[in-house]
Amino acid sequence: MDILTHSYRKKGQIEFVFDAFPHSSAVLTPIRHYYFVRYVKWSRHDPPVTRNDLEEMEILANKMLGTLQDYRKRKAYKGPLS
Repeated sequence: MDILTHSYRKKGQIEFVFDAFPHSSAVLTPIRHYYFVRYVKWSRHDPPVTRNDLEEMEILANKMLGTLQDYRKRKAYKGPLS
């Protein structure tokens, strides 16, 4: 999965479009020093988004933003996907 586009929104949120879900956008919100998926504006033209897809989106976004180290320090982090 790769990031196609991203755009900044209010309150530090960033909206991403990923190549695996080109008709849907994921809105990531900052928490502490990293970003997590707040919600996905899902389109029925895309496959359903799974929990693993959400985690991959978070890893890609945090890697792009330079906050991956802080994301990996969170309690729920299970291990490297990429």
